[in-house]
Amino acid sequence: MAEAELRFETPERVSLSLEVAGVGDRAFAWLADLLCLFLLWIAALLLYSISGDLLREWQALSAGGQAVAVLAVLVSGWGWDVLWETLGGGRTPGKRLVGLRVVRADGAPVGLPESVARNVLRAVELPLGYAPGVLMVALSSRRQRLGDLVGGTLVVRDRRYDLSRYADHGDAADDPRFAALRGRAAAALAAGDYDRLLDFLRRRPRLEPAARARIAAVVASALATRAGVPAPGPDDAERFLEAFAEQHAREGARA
Repeated sequence: MAEAELRFETPERVSLSLEVAGVGDRAFAWLADLLCLFLLWIAALLLYSISGDLLREWQALSAGGQAVAVLAVLVSGWGWDVLWETLGGGRTPGKRLVGLRVVRADGAPVGLPESVARNVLRAVELPLGYAPGVLMVALSSRRQRLGDLVGGTLVVRDRRYDLSRYADHGDAADDPRFAALRGRAAAALAAGDYDRLLDFLRRRPRLEPAARARIAAVVASALATRAGVPAPGPDDAERFLEAFAEQHAREGARA
């Protein structure tokens, strides 16, 4: 099944797009995360069993104690996604492997409330073998399962671009005018904002020249403030954005 692409338009008339993931990639990412969790649980059991007879200790627990232990395992599985999505830029290990990311429905980075909402609904889908979720992802235009609808989230492809095509004269990141960006770009820009910057660079030829220059100047000034570097002049704004995006990609690759 071909992946869906959703398009948004900002008030500044910048067109943004998100390639939404389908059932196959999401299922593979979920299985990869399940394998990671299973190995984590096995390692925890092995470490715990070193201290004594694990089976005897389990049998010695009351029914309430056993229920609490089972609940703790289930919560750890549920919290796995929340933890990684909140602190890992919307990517669990499985999603990172497949190249997926959870974002808000407007393309912004996912936060704790959205991640909690989308994952707590697994309690409804899991007893039914995730059948409702699979059907909703397969049949809906935005590829959202029940948790995504409640949390206002999407699972999208974590795109990478060849930034060299945006530069007119060589690598912008190596321009000595923007040397102050080195070591600062990745920390200054969240994953969702980075995607927005790339979308602007990719689509700017389609913008009206006046709007393109105005948006570039505003964005460049905002990013310079975040990174703690001098803001570029209006004539250098787009070149600065190219350098910022390239430097962000380099720092991310080294992380």
